[in-house]
Amino acid sequence: MSTLRKSIILVQPREGIYNRVLKPWVPLSLLSAVSRVDTEEYPITIIDQRIDKEWDRQLVDALAQEPICVGITSMTGSQILGALEASQLVKNQSVVPVIWGGVHSTLFSKQTLEHPFIDIIVRGEGEETFYELIKRLEGKKALDGLKGVWYKQNGRTVENPDRSFIDLNQAPQTPYHLVNLTHYLHRFFGEKKVIEIESSRGCPFACAFCYNAVYSKRTWRALRAEKVLEKMKGLMDYPSCRAFHFIDDSFFVSRERVNEIMRGIIKENFNVILGFQGIRIDTLSQMEDDELELLSRAGVRFLQFGVESGSPRILEMINKKIKVEEVISLNRRLVKYPQLIPYYNFMCGFPTETREDLFKTTSLAWALLKENKMAMISPFHHYKPYPGTALYDAVINKHFAIPRTLEEWGHFDWTNSIPQEPDRAMMRLRKNVELASILADQKMEKQSDSDFWTFMAKLYRPIARFRLRNNFYSLMPEGMLMNSEKRTCGEE
Repeated sequence: MSTLRKSIILVQPREGIYNRVLKPWVPLSLLSAVSRVDTEEYPITIIDQRIDKEWDRQLVDALAQEPICVGITSMTGSQILGALEASQLVKNQSVVPVIWGGVHSTLFSKQTLEHPFIDIIVRGEGEETFYELIKRLEGKKALDGLKGVWYKQNGRTVENPDRSFIDLNQAPQTPYHLVNLTHYLHRFFGEKKVIEIESSRGCPFACAFCYNAVYSKRTWRALRAEKVLEKMKGLMDYPSCRAFHFIDDSFFVSRERVNEIMRGIIKENFNVILGFQGIRIDTLSQMEDDELELLSRAGVRFLQFGVESGSPRILEMINKKIKVEEVISLNRRLVKYPQLIPYYNFMCGFPTETREDLFKTTSLAWALLKENKMAMISPFHHYKPYPGTALYDAVINKHFAIPRTLEEWGHFDWTNSIPQEPDRAMMRLRKNVELASILADQKMEKQSDSDFWTFMAKLYRPIARFRLRNNFYSLMPEGMLMNSEKRTCGEE
């Protein structure tokens, strides 16, 4: 049946400097979007700019088959530049419709659709929307009324209603078979061959800076425990798949579900290693010691927490609902579980943030590293204002100049916040703090497949730790290293 159908092309954009530092993760957003389509055996080609140096030639060859469409995903930031390059190539070579999906085009739909290289946007989850869109495009039917889709018609933007969230337990399994998993098995939390997996979506909390409150409308949806175990077991059929990174926005919302999954892993003797992102300090703090022991026995080794700031004023402003003392207390408690590696996310550049606020955050980061030798910290991400978030209206036209084009957004990464009235000294300080935070612990050895960056991180770690410990960020020749890498990757 598949040979009689036109094909579908999907493109995963590159990610600038991070393709030099980190091996790419499996393109879960694309795989999820075509999970329903794949059940009907459409020929699907996934082109990944991150791993294929001749992606453009591969795309031209695929376009010669006259596909139904080309679908492209993108987060805010440098991915947009790669996505635009692919979109332009499609337009230069064919009349095939270009469809964008993902977080950025969902939150900035009107501006995204104004771009001449883009014809259609899939807003929010793609499984049902993309399937129905393919059916209409294949049958050359109008797109009016198609939920979750915005499109151009006679020079104007047509905004169809949004689609309700899908029932994850009724969705088809993620079609990992569409990609060669050996390209995506990467180093993470000390393991050499890690693959990404998703078991839930959304987050019920209301952090004022987070796009998730808008994108997922504070709705948390999860696979049942038996479905999670089934998903893991299916991946374990692939050679070397024994380490899983759960990319859930908030895996630990239901302690009962967590415990059921962990007990199932132990009962089935999976013998796996697990890592989790998107964990709240207060959520894990509520777990009893026997529950932490259960995590350890099931193979949990990596826990990524959202702390964001060490300034009580900033924490209150962003509605984080945690206290600095809670962070310190949990970190000390986890010392008893050295197999559980805590990784703390930090941010900087929040509106009204002062030098004192930033140094409170760096001081907290240093205290966590000092008191728990297994602890790690994230690079200090820079705040980005997303439409619809609680902070957005407060900062627009007052603290930040928002990019007006997709090209500008392509240069607006978390390393490049854009104040309306820039304090050059403060911007330089944040950049220097970011660099010190990258090199101050073992994350490069545990996460990067790059021998170069691993070597440089080891070389500069004593200096970075000195800077973090003393809040000394002047005279930083090591900053030239980051800038040279960015120029090599075309980010500057």
